[in-house]
Amino acid sequence: MLSYQPPPTQRRFPLQGTLGWGVLLAALALRATGDPGGTWATVATPQNPILRVGILQQFGRSEQDQVELAAPTGSLLTLEFPQADGSTKRQRTPRVTVGIVNRALATPETVYRLVLSSHKSFESAEASAKRWQALGIRTEIAQPQEWQVWASRAYTPQQLAQIQRYAQAKGIPQVRLEVQQRRQQTQLSWVHGHFRYHRTRLQVTSDAGYLRVNDRYYAGSITIQPNAYGSYTVVNAVPLETYLRGVVPHEVGPGAPFAAMAAQAILARTYALKNLHRFQVDDYHLCANTHCQVYKGLTGTHPRADEAVRQTSGLVLTYNGKLVDAVYSSSNGGISAGFEEVWDGEPRPYLRPRADLAHQPAQPFDLRRESDFKAFLEQREGFHEAGVSRLFRWEFSQSLAELNAQLRAAQEYLGIPLPEWTTIQGLQVLERSVSGRVQALQVDLQTPQGSHSLVLRKDQVRLAFPRLYSTLFRVEPLKQGKELAGYRFIGGGFGHGVGLSQYGAYTLARRGLNAAEILAFYYPGTTLAKLGSLPEASLADQSLSVQK
Repeated sequence: MLSYQPPPTQRRFPLQGTLGWGVLLAALALRATGDPGGTWATVATPQNPILRVGILQQFGRSEQDQVELAAPTGSLLTLEFPQADGSTKRQRTPRVTVGIVNRALATPETVYRLVLSSHKSFESAEASAKRWQALGIRTEIAQPQEWQVWASRAYTPQQLAQIQRYAQAKGIPQVRLEVQQRRQQTQLSWVHGHFRYHRTRLQVTSDAGYLRVNDRYYAGSITIQPNAYGSYTVVNAVPLETYLRGVVPHEVGPGAPFAAMAAQAILARTYALKNLHRFQVDDYHLCANTHCQVYKGLTGTHPRADEAVRQTSGLVLTYNGKLVDAVYSSSNGGISAGFEEVWDGEPRPYLRPRADLAHQPAQPFDLRRESDFKAFLEQREGFHEAGVSRLFRWEFSQSLAELNAQLRAAQEYLGIPLPEWTTIQGLQVLERSVSGRVQALQVDLQTPQGSHSLVLRKDQVRLAFPRLYSTLFRVEPLKQGKELAGYRFIGGGFGHGVGLSQYGAYTLARRGLNAAEILAFYYPGTTLAKLGSLPEASLADQSLSVQK
C-alpha cells in the first residue's frame, strides 16, 4: 500500500453521510485534552479481534538502537518478562528505555537458510511458495529486506543441501544457501530499580490502555519479541477497529472526500483480515509501512476518518462469500492492472484491467503494442486522476552510472545469477500486458566475455530499478554523441495499480458516488458484507485473539 501524498450494481449502504457538528466538536475537544486513547478503548470481540502489528520490524540490528516507552501522565506501565524458572516477573514504572546488548554465546551457532526465491512483493513470494509446496517442499515467507521464500528452517543442513541439488538439477538458478556463524546473541536491555535487566522478550501495557512508543501513541499493548533475523520486532497488539483509526487518514489522506474515506476504511479492514499470515515467520500479522498498510497508531488520527471507520464498522468486501484481495494503490495512471499483470499467481475475477475514466470506451484498451501504449500515455483528459495526482503522468532521466548502481545494489536480491559485468549496454521492453504494464524488460550487460542479457519480469523490474514509480512506463535512450549515456523513463501512476486508485476515488466521491459505488467501480462483481455473516472468513484464523 502507498501512503497519502497531498495532491498538487452492488448492495447500497448509506455511507455518504456528513460528519455531524456534535461528533466533530467532541472529537476536537478530545484532542484538546491530550488524551489519544479517548473513547476508543474498545473491547475485543469476534468482530473486533486483536491484530499484532510490527511497528519497528528489525529493532536491534545496531547496538545503538533504543526505544522509549512511556505511560500517559498519572498512569504507570507494567513490564512483564519471563524468568529462568519459567515464572513471569512484573515491574511498574512510568517509563522505560529499552536498548540492545550483544552477549557472547558459550557455544557459537551456525544458521542455515536456503533462499528459494526473492521478490519485490509478498503476493509474488506467496505464489512462489505455493509452487515449491506443490513439489513437497515446506516453505516460509520472510522479509529480511526484500521478500524471500525460504525452505523451512525445520529442515536439517543435509536436507537443505539436498533441496539445493534438486533445484540445480531442475535448472532453477535463484536458489542459494546462506550460512551464518553467530558468536553473539542480541538481547534487550533496560534499567529498573538501579538494576540492569537482559532478556529476549518484554511485554508492556499501560493502566490507561494506551502508551507512547518513541514519538507516537498506541492503543493496546507492546511486545518486543525475537524475529527470524537475529534481531527483534516491536509489536503492537491492538483491536481491529482501533487499528483502522491509525491507517485510514495516513493512507487516503485527512482531506479526502468522506465517501473515499469510507471506501478506504472498508478496504483497510478487509485487507487486514485477509493478510494475517504475512509475517507468520516472525509471529505477528502485519507491518506498519507500505508493504502492508501505513499505520501510525493514535498519533495523527482525524475526526472525519474516525467517523468513516465508525460508519463502516464491521463491513468488508467479498467475492463469492470470501474476503477479497483488497489491494489498492495511490495512482494507477489511468488504467487499473490485473492481478496477474503485476504479481505471479492466479487471476482474480474482480481485479481486471479497467480504464479509470468517467465513460468507459466502447472497445476496452489493449496496450500491448508499443505504439498504442505511447498514444495512451499522451492522453491527459477524462481520467479520474488527471489534475488530482501529481504522478498521474511522470517523466525522469537517469544516467548509466545511476542505473548501474541500482542494479548492483539489487543484484543479490533478484535471485538471478549474473557474471561479472561492467555496465548496462541497453534496456528494452520485450512484453507488455493488456493494461500496458511491463511484463518483461531485457537488460543487456557488458562483461569481459562480451554481452550478457537478463530478463526481468513483472515486479522484478521495480526491485532492480526502485526509482521507477510503477511498471506503467516506456524507455528512450539518451546519447552523448553516439555513446549511450542513460535512459529517459516516461510513465504513469504510483504503485502497482491493482484495485482501487486512491486519487481516482477522490474524483468519484466528488462526483457524488458513495463508498459502495466506488468499490463497485474498482472491484466489479464484489459485494459488501458484515463480518458476522462470514463464517469462513479470516476470523477463524487461530492466530487471532479476542483477549487483550
